[in-house]
Amino acid sequence: MVKAVIFDFDGLLFNTEPVWGKTHDEFLKQHDFSDVDVGDTTGIGLRDFILLLKGEGLAGKTDELLEEYRKIFYEKMRDQQDILMPGSLEILEKARKNGLTIALNSGGHTELKLREMLGNENILDYFAVIVSSDDVSRGKPAPGVYLETLKKLGLEAEVCLAFEDSINGVKSAVGAGVSVWGINADSDWRSDLIKAGAEKVYSSLGEVEL
Repeated sequence: MVKAVIFDFDGLLFNTEPVWGKTHDEFLKQHDFSDVDVGDTTGIGLRDFILLLKGEGLAGKTDELLEEYRKIFYEKMRDQQDILMPGSLEILEKARKNGLTIALNSGGHTELKLREMLGNENILDYFAVIVSSDDVSRGKPAPGVYLETLKKLGLEAEVCLAFEDSINGVKSAVGAGVSVWGINADSDWRSDLIKAGAEKVYSSLGEVEL
């Protein structure tokens, strides 16, 4: 029996993936650094992503680069309209009506910033637990962010259900023993989410029945 649901943030509840793409391009341009192939980085912890770029030759201190990357992102976020993904409000309300505890974890933002962004959309009160990958040694696809979420929830993995839109997010949940449903509008991505370990897949949160 499910007692809690755990949501990813970027690309699942908030339509931020286009903003991350623009941020990436501007960040590399400012550093005069060519784009490099570091594999599928969708959904991974931002600190881990910066470390990948440093491994390819990007110069600078990790914390300073992380702060700079986020600064560019939040500046671009100001121009975004209709930032909530389709079905976000509906599924949060369904979860609340069903008596489920609601948690959030993210690889891209600090807990403080997550609370701020959720508050700006008037949905902060839905969440009992919020966890950032900054709180663990490694972000997604490592399971640490989910293990920390379970710890804060005070629940076993078997009674929790996660929602993720990326392969790395699915792998993180599965690694922590949490059942996960994949959400992605792209049919090829949905196939990849199944391969990564998602038990079910949907094209949007609006399709999900709890």
